[in-house]
Amino acid sequence: MNENLEKKPTISDVSKMAGVSQATVSRYLNSSSSVSSETKKKIEKVVKLLKYKPSRFAKNLKTQSTFSISVVVPNLNLEFYGEIVDSLSVYANQRNVEVMVNVTHNLDYIKEAIFDFAFSRRMDGIVLCTPDFKTIQMFSTLTIPIIALDWRNDIGGDLNVDSITIDNKKAAFTAVNYLYSRGHRNFLIVTGGKSIQSSVDRLNGVKLFSQRHLEAQFSVKDGNFTPNSGYDIVKHFFKSGKKTTAIFAFNDLMAFGGLKAVIEMGINVPEDISIMGFDNSFISNYTFPRLTTVDQQKEKLGITAASLIIERLYSTSNKRNREIVVPYKIVERESVNQIKG
Repeated sequence: MNENLEKKPTISDVSKMAGVSQATVSRYLNSSSSVSSETKKKIEKVVKLLKYKPSRFAKNLKTQSTFSISVVVPNLNLEFYGEIVDSLSVYANQRNVEVMVNVTHNLDYIKEAIFDFAFSRRMDGIVLCTPDFKTIQMFSTLTIPIIALDWRNDIGGDLNVDSITIDNKKAAFTAVNYLYSRGHRNFLIVTGGKSIQSSVDRLNGVKLFSQRHLEAQFSVKDGNFTPNSGYDIVKHFFKSGKKTTAIFAFNDLMAFGGLKAVIEMGINVPEDISIMGFDNSFISNYTFPRLTTVDQQKEKLGITAASLIIERLYSTSNKRNREIVVPYKIVERESVNQIKG
């Protein structure tokens, strides 16, 4: 059989016949919006004619027909990041983009090692999950696309990153208002600490609500987004003789810890006290009672991050500093009670 007939068509063959660059063919194959409709039709016609099928793992260093990105997370013991990484990686892999997950454990030397690896041009893009300002500053100096998840671009000046977030301040305000509308006037707020921007923004939402409702009382305690911190804070709060009718934790895991603490003390939920979380963890639908929470749509966050970084990878534009705000919603379950009178 003729050797030429056995040879599989390449991206180079497609580009030559279509009269476009290999980079343009790559952008078309990865569904980039930067390819005009006329060019798409031209490439599509050639792809069908040649019966070209791109190799999923082929790496062309000249045209970057396949990309590798790093998703940097502080840990994987909080399912919040697991759900985001899962949706992000599925979306990216389907579009011929390889995903590496790097866990920092919030240690500076690990962050610096990831930075050095990316700086050596072995990564084509970075997604930073819940970054602190120092980490954003460091990675923003790279020339590759940087996406900051759970971050606002108006923090700390003109940093060279794109960001994806929810309106944490408004979401927390909405959550407290939800409890307020059900008769609650005395709140225990369990934050994620002062070093995480999303926690700071949520606390600012609570403060704004308190300024507008002076009759409401708030006790604020700093946790660290772990179940143990929620458990310890709630346990100590009630053992000290303090009282409240509603607990609002800044993530579901701390709410789970608080739920365990009050149950151990013989306090009924929601009859004696209401508990509300934040995240809409899949576990929140299986607690008893099931947890009322704020859904920040983690799957959408992950897919949006993947979509944005893929767009950046195939774009010839150097424009950054875009900010995408993903919507949130209250998910009502059984852990919040209506106070009569």
